Amino acid sequence: MSRCVLVIGEFGSLNGGENSFLAVAPELLESGWKLIAAVPDQSDFSKSLEECGIETTPFSTFDEPGNRKSQTQVRQDLGVIFDRVKPDLIHCNSLSTSRLVGPVASKKQIPSLGYLRDILKLSQKAIADINLIDRLVAVSRATKKWHCEQGIDPQRTSVIYNGVDTELFRPQNSRMKESFIRTELSIPETSPVLLFVGQIGMRKGIDTLITSFLKIADGVPTTHLLIVGQRHSQKQEAIDYEQLARDAAMSSLHNDNIHWLETRTDIPAIMRSSSILIHPANQEPLGRVLLEAAATGLPIVTTNVGGSPEILRGLEQYMVGPRRPDEMASVVLEMLEQPDQMEVYGRELREIAKQTFSICRCARQLSQHYSDLTSR
Repeated sequence: MSRCVLVIGEFGSLNGGENSFLAVAPELLESGWKLIAAVPDQSDFSKSLEECGIETTPFSTFDEPGNRKSQTQVRQDLGVIFDRVKPDLIHCNSLSTSRLVGPVASKKQIPSLGYLRDILKLSQKAIADINLIDRLVAVSRATKKWHCEQGIDPQRTSVIYNGVDTELFRPQNSRMKESFIRTELSIPETSPVLLFVGQIGMRKGIDTLITSFLKIADGVPTTHLLIVGQRHSQKQEAIDYEQLARDAAMSSLHNDNIHWLETRTDIPAIMRSSSILIHPANQEPLGRVLLEAAATGLPIVTTNVGGSPEILRGLEQYMVGPRRPDEMASVVLEMLEQPDQMEVYGRELREIAKQTFSICRCARQLSQHYSDLTSR
């Protein structure tokens, strides 16, 4: 009989953590694991899980009117789900769900595995709750180091790099050139296209992105910027931050070359139509978009924060410090002047993705943790 793993997902939107699990889920199913997911009902995440053949059960940290439930109520809800599903193992897909699940799984003596996909400060109470999880998985060495320095148990914490689908994210076939996004946005084939993919927020450095692009466009006026993503936070500071970035773009001479595309489902094709991925994050545990760009062979310019240097090992010349728009613009402009070198760089990135960040490697390591925990 297949051993049952109950996956706990707090968010219904498809962001890095959700897409990372979806990438590896088919391999886990193929390995014989029965996966059930407790996630927000009728969400993008639940629908994508069901398309993979994974049963879902409703779980939310919000009540019907949309108010956040108390921690006590959420844990009671989780206890009811655990009693009904009777899993052999609980997989917490984020740091926040690891904290919620830790005390409940420990009390019910259900083996648990929790993912650390964020780099953020934690209270001592949060650390104590997370340390009740039997095994923790950090997505990068930088993420593990950060949390262990705060008090997370290093003995129960391992590193597993996320896997990326190198068939879905693949270089452009020169015989089948994809330029639909250029046609859609009326961008000439000869114009450089810079791409940003991610949430619109302070952590991703959108202000640095806009400032950098305006400097780049001053040097190469035909350059275009595609911004794919949206703001999820409803905090006023996040709303104001986005508005300031949009105002800076709107008031510039290059506003017509900045394209705010919101959420898109055709990221692989957009990457194949782009010239450079620009990723000015102020904090990044292990940027999934960097893995996708690498697999596509799309040159990357990013910040040397968090786990990003673990992806671009040996390619430090394409990294700058956070909040340094002048340096980022300078690196991009230099790259645009060297198309042959960009092509070599893209091939190096593709090889890194295939060798270090394959889905098979990620699934094999995660499946081993599942086996260890369920065989106790």
